Amino acid sequence: MKGIFKTIKIIIIILFFNLISNSTFAEKIYIDITQPGIKKLSIALEGFEGISKVSNTIKEELEFTEYFKIYGPFPYRGEKFDPLLWKSADVEIVIRAVSFGKIDVKVYTVTTDAPIFTKDYSLQDNEYTGKIIASDIYRLLTGKNSPFFNQFTFVRKFKNSMGIFISNWNGKQIQDTGIRREIISRVVLKDNKIFYSSLQNKFWHIEVFDISNKSNREIIKSRNLLKLGDVSNKYEIIYLESDGELSQIKISDLSGKNKTVSSSRWIDASPRFAPSHIFLVSNRVGSPQIYQMSYDGLSIRRFTYQGRYNTEPTISPDGNKIAFSSLSAGFQINVLDLNSNMQTQITKDGNNEQPSFCPDGHFLTIMSDRFDKKEIFLISSDGAVQKSLTHGYLPHCSR
Repeated sequence: MKGIFKTIKIIIIILFFNLISNSTFAEKIYIDITQPGIKKLSIALEGFEGISKVSNTIKEELEFTEYFKIYGPFPYRGEKFDPLLWKSADVEIVIRAVSFGKIDVKVYTVTTDAPIFTKDYSLQDNEYTGKIIASDIYRLLTGKNSPFFNQFTFVRKFKNSMGIFISNWNGKQIQDTGIRREIISRVVLKDNKIFYSSLQNKFWHIEVFDISNKSNREIIKSRNLLKLGDVSNKYEIIYLESDGELSQIKISDLSGKNKTVSSSRWIDASPRFAPSHIFLVSNRVGSPQIYQMSYDGLSIRRFTYQGRYNTEPTISPDGNKIAFSSLSAGFQINVLDLNSNMQTQITKDGNNEQPSFCPDGHFLTIMSDRFDKKEIFLISSDGAVQKSLTHGYLPHCSR
């Protein structure tokens, strides 16, 4: 029996090392996007004959992050890769693609003629294939997950109503869901479902809209104020219910069956799910601050101490950071590192509110009025990248 277990162990070890040796990703990163003031990494595209949509998508996606400068594509004649040729052209990385039955992608540095990355892709000249390749290149060069498949929901105000919209990560493709309501808190997109709270005919509602069949369903209805806080991956909803005297944090399933987590005479708001607890905002020390509360509501402790007014928390996917809006010469976005307890302000112009961490963990969507109107911005968690995407507010980033 011991011999059998020993043999199985040896096989597992062999398979593990074969998996490592066949990996197409290098361990080294070539640009540290967490460092301030970094220089853009210069990249040349070579080849890509007959797949211009793929090359255009790679170029657009990578350049939009502000971390790369892309040149080309340049023609490829089948010659061996010559690093000296590219080094003299002030290029640091070369992405070579040959399309013949498949898209054969190789990535080189200008220090060696051996590729640092090789992978075959399906021969389809479309945006989706370009995004897949761009995502792999981004992860190879930065060591981070790419933002290219992120999307965000947001709200636009019309004359007599408000509408919910969905956009791809860079604001280039915007879809009108057709939902028209008086929206009163954040809108959350989970898979193909949009969750939101609204006021209709003097009743407060929390509803879910199914994008696939364009159907809308009420989950909770009350004469008390209802404000959606967050939605878990299991479609559990955490929300605030208030009658003007009591603030109740509740969790509900899709059927509307709910339980009360906490009930207080303080003003509590903005509940958010975290892996082992709940974040919320409360004025129990006189001004709004962010608190951490256990799921049973029995334990609660103050979390933010810098700033007199902190609200709208959002938690990074790895749980290591929390971003929020803080009142300091207007509302500004701050990021608190939960490991080091260091707090950093990452915006400064205008009012910047409603932060939402994106699934890649490096970027956030926020609302900013720095150009005298409410706009959705994409910003990096260190504040180095700040790009206007479209007009609107209440953004929520997801995948």
